[in-house]
Amino acid sequence: MKRFLSIALTVGFAVSAFSQNLWSDNFNSYTTGNLGTQGGWERFGGSNSMAKVANIDTDHGKSFQFASTAANADGVFIFHDTKWSTRTSSNGIFVAEFDVYTGSASAEIQFYDVDSDYYVIADLYMSPVNGVFLADQDDFDNGETGIELPLAVTANTWYKVKFTYDVMGTGEMTVTINDVTYGPYEKMSGWFPTEVDFVASGTNNSGFDNLKISAVETLLAVSDASGKSVVSVYPNPATDVINIKSSKKIVDVTLFDLSGKVAKKSSETTFNIENLAKGSYVVKINYADGSTESKKVIKK
Repeated sequence: MKRFLSIALTVGFAVSAFSQNLWSDNFNSYTTGNLGTQGGWERFGGSNSMAKVANIDTDHGKSFQFASTAANADGVFIFHDTKWSTRTSSNGIFVAEFDVYTGSASAEIQFYDVDSDYYVIADLYMSPVNGVFLADQDDFDNGETGIELPLAVTANTWYKVKFTYDVMGTGEMTVTINDVTYGPYEKMSGWFPTEVDFVASGTNNSGFDNLKISAVETLLAVSDASGKSVVSVYPNPATDVINIKSSKKIVDVTLFDLSGKVAKKSSETTFNIENLAKGSYVVKINYADGSTESKKVIKK
């Protein structure tokens, strides 16, 4: 059994009408104290007392929380079947929504393809100290930290997260944290997200709540959910300049490379990209109504 601690630890989308809710858990029906096997959860590593059902705050009621200690150097993994095998075959996009409590050190969640020797499809690591990273099996095998997301998180704070992975299509992934979407990131398709793991090592008091796992056929941008904008990014591919036009008022535009690093940011809607390296980039558009939209562009 292969399970991986994050490298960093050791060193807005809306679903379409064609969606299927596979499994959810909010821990409210559980008995406070050791999680044990309540709700079908299982543990690998650590001890029974390191995984709790706790009242972190009144807004969330009962939640999952680690009580991992400094002696837990090898890590503890609390895991559950995502019920991905029960999806309708046409729903080939995996969507996981959950609340994350960062704790004082870090919070980490992983999605595995269990039948492929526990292949790590995605590892989202959120630390108020080290930053936020999205990694996968290839990153771990190469000793890399993965993609660093351009945001900072606060200790002992709840964040709303949505993760998407196009399993049967392009392989693209997105991460939405508190309504800000990062990505899409190009990954390999075809891995089946059959298991979700909460991960901790050393002293850790992070938590999770309100999990919802879905399988959907298509994804719509956040802006589509409340009045679709008409946006164009051109020319695409481009050699020196790209232009952004939208039917909605644009506040600013940020250009990310595929590692998640900011290549350029401006309140202007014309970008000079002639000095950027050739390759794919993501244009993230922030609108005055608070919505966002992302488009992929290619620099020739």
